[in-house]
Amino acid sequence: MKKSGIFITLLMALLTLTAGCAKVEVKKGGTFIQGVSGGDAESLNRILISDATSASYYEHTVDSLATYDNKFNIQLRCLAKDVEVSPDGLVYTITIRDDLKWSDGSPATAEDYVYTLKNLMFSDWLNYPYKGDWQEEINGEKVFVTPEVVNATTFKITRQTVDPEFVYIIYDLFPYPKYIATKYEGDVKSFTEAPEFNNLTYTGNLGPYRFKEWNRNDRYVVEKNPEYYLGKDIGAPYFDQYIVKLFGTPATRQAALEAGDITYTGIEPEQANRFRNMGNIKVYTIPSGGCTLLAFNQRANGWEGLKKKSIRQAIAMSINKETITQSILLGFAEPAFSFIPSISPWYDKENTVKYGIGELYDKRKATEIFYQEGYGMKKEDGTIKVTKKDGDLLQLILATNQGSKVAEDIAFQVRRDLLTLGIETQIKLVPWSMLLRQFMENKVPGSDQEPRDNNGPEAVSQEAWDIMLLGFGSDVLAPSGSRVFYATDGGLNFMGYANPEVDNLFKQIKTKEALDKEFRKQIYAKLSLLLSDDLPVDFLLYHRSNLGFQKNVGGIDPGPSIGYNYHLWYFE
Repeated sequence: MKKSGIFITLLMALLTLTAGCAKVEVKKGGTFIQGVSGGDAESLNRILISDATSASYYEHTVDSLATYDNKFNIQLRCLAKDVEVSPDGLVYTITIRDDLKWSDGSPATAEDYVYTLKNLMFSDWLNYPYKGDWQEEINGEKVFVTPEVVNATTFKITRQTVDPEFVYIIYDLFPYPKYIATKYEGDVKSFTEAPEFNNLTYTGNLGPYRFKEWNRNDRYVVEKNPEYYLGKDIGAPYFDQYIVKLFGTPATRQAALEAGDITYTGIEPEQANRFRNMGNIKVYTIPSGGCTLLAFNQRANGWEGLKKKSIRQAIAMSINKETITQSILLGFAEPAFSFIPSISPWYDKENTVKYGIGELYDKRKATEIFYQEGYGMKKEDGTIKVTKKDGDLLQLILATNQGSKVAEDIAFQVRRDLLTLGIETQIKLVPWSMLLRQFMENKVPGSDQEPRDNNGPEAVSQEAWDIMLLGFGSDVLAPSGSRVFYATDGGLNFMGYANPEVDNLFKQIKTKEALDKEFRKQIYAKLSLLLSDDLPVDFLLYHRSNLGFQKNVGGIDPGPSIGYNYHLWYFE
């Protein structure tokens, strides 16, 4: 592609600059400690991962093919050059670096990538939640794209239909070593428990760090990889160890940062100014591509009313997003109305229905909607109390993960808002692992299905719930990846949402016509409008994160993709 040269030039400039700085400023060594709260990772076995924490642990040890910087320029990682796309948009040629190696010294090759796709990600014996990203619909049937090896460093992926954003899916590709994975192929239990994949003993020089230890619910430790392919000329990464340290509460990890016991952590909104005034701390405030939202359970074990669009709208109409962004987030957030992050070039502010602010924050109208749908009773003064259809108290379960003060504050604000309508809300603060396993994963009752995030419309979770407060991440450059949440067959559609019109619009983004950016922009505008009105989830807010670092950390390029060059961070 034409932009390959530009990327290589930028990367070389960055490396040259850093190498120059190393002579006078970079202090190699030391231990970087990141403080987190809110839950530990689930697994290091990459293909089984569906949560962001697990992915972040893994990604210390294996790079993707490419990433992007704060200006959304593609930065090559395991790619030797940018992906080449044929003029008809159907054939993708991927060339990886020739210096990638597994831990036994053997080369990581195109054969490993193709094997990972064909034998693992496309298999029917493994639960890979993003399988749909690699499928296309041909004559009404879903088929996988066709990967094939060209030579040791090059492979091709051929599609039968055009998908203008498929290249971004390729950028995120990661390999398994074929020589190890074949031992476990076809046996989901042994693959899940494979020591090589759970202890990351195979990762060679593919990432800046090597796995050292993982004490669950305490710390995850990786150590400098002296053979890292991007560091062989400059000695990067510069830290000897990178530790992710878990804390029970935001207050304790912030206290650890203040005391100098850790290097970096997120700062709660009410503490941002205090930390900003500390001489030893540097606070960066950056926009985020993540959205905090309320997911509505539309499966059989959720409250029946949540299957109705009007009821979802009434709930969204009752929750004041300005109160949440200003009183709880203290302005370090903005109200959200779309699945597309506001920092994305595809974001269309005008084509959304803005529930929760202005005229669409209206509790009286919300109670009228409940009443019209049969969920309410009129009191003597003419006002309406929301109830179940039989007149009993309506009680909903709101689940979220424990360990985040902001999440807890939002949950209790939602509870207060719904209480004014007459709805009681039971808040369940549960460990992240429990939220994943018992509330999100589901299966058809009585079946022998392996629990997954979307086992079809008849599947239900182990624990009943009605509303879930959590965050969804969306690709800033390729928001169509969010079909995994909102398409009827989306791998992470744990809510059980189904709307054929939404499914069709996601399909239209993956067409030849969508190569025209204006056409694609129109489809995204239609999707944003439709989802903001149909509300499979109530989009609450986009965060502006406050990230606190010890002041002696250098090399940071603050922005929405702040970690893209973290292998070049150092102690001054």
